[in-house]
Amino acid sequence: MITLKPIGKLFYNHIVGTGGIGSGIFFSLEGDHTLGRNESRMGRLEPFRDYCKQHIIMHYIAVLLGAGKTGSFQSFPIGKIGNDDVGHRLRSMMEKAGMDIGHVKVSNNAATLFSVCYQYPDHSGGNITSANSASNLVHPRDIDAFFDNYTMNGKEGIVLAAPEVPLIARIRMLEQGKNHGMLNVASVLSSEIEEFEQMKGFELTDLLAVNIDEAQRIAKIEGDQPETGDIVQSCTSRLQKANPEMRVLITDGSRGSYCYYKGVVEFTPSLKTTVVSTAGAGDAFLSGTIAGLCCGLPLSKGISTAELNEFPLQTAVELGTLLASYSVTSADTIHEGASASALCNYIQQSGLLMSESFENLFN
Repeated sequence: MITLKPIGKLFYNHIVGTGGIGSGIFFSLEGDHTLGRNESRMGRLEPFRDYCKQHIIMHYIAVLLGAGKTGSFQSFPIGKIGNDDVGHRLRSMMEKAGMDIGHVKVSNNAATLFSVCYQYPDHSGGNITSANSASNLVHPRDIDAFFDNYTMNGKEGIVLAAPEVPLIARIRMLEQGKNHGMLNVASVLSSEIEEFEQMKGFELTDLLAVNIDEAQRIAKIEGDQPETGDIVQSCTSRLQKANPEMRVLITDGSRGSYCYYKGVVEFTPSLKTTVVSTAGAGDAFLSGTIAGLCCGLPLSKGISTAELNEFPLQTAVELGTLLASYSVTSADTIHEGASASALCNYIQQSGLLMSESFENLFN
């Protein structure tokens, strides 16, 4: 299989992650209005396959970089599944993608994580995820068990702390990342932000990825429709005070994304495409961005653009943008057709120009 070719050698050659591993069902809701507290709503049960956050993010990275136990890039997910058919299928899928599943443990005390996803006609939506799953049993000692035998160069590694496992385990992952000099990447749900902040999560994070709703919660802005610019400014201002060195990615659905670092905000528009489902697009965006960083691409280019084709593609954020756009052409939250060659074809079909370094990723 063709994989992305780094600029020189891989800047980061391994990733250690934790987060949810699970599956779910998918409803397309009737009606555009937001689901009410006491409302019953009809919806169409779809045949789509749904996956959870760590699995989605780690899958794309593994596939794009050709992860394998003896390869130039290695992927180490840490998590728990139930002793059930779904869990064993997901674990096998992760192994097939090239991940080292030695730290994906089987629990006899809880079922594999399960989600119910729902989507409105405009393709926005959300999900409800089981809080009493095997993923909820991931403990700091599971993180320590990996790092007790860690012999790799931390400066060449990335730590991923994704939702759907307890915050205490994710904070321990970030602490271990700091102890080993790794690049700490984290995402956090709106409901967790206050506790994450109290546990010094922002201070431990080098690259934070959130959506616009999560950014609004960080910004502490009330109201249903505040200005996006106000959210981004207030959110990044608060985060800068907690951690001046933090880089921040904020996705804003079909409009695009914002990248912040040291007082500079850069907007990257999305690539318009035929949308089948937006579920998993934010995770795909983070995956592509991480893969770009591993290959040596700069995170951002230093200037906002109104259209993706204003300049030749050159950044990790743009690679993330392209993978997110490609992912929404699939009904499933992991687009199983995604690969370096598929992404190259998608770029060419979209009529986008690539800088020399960006084009070399696909040679």
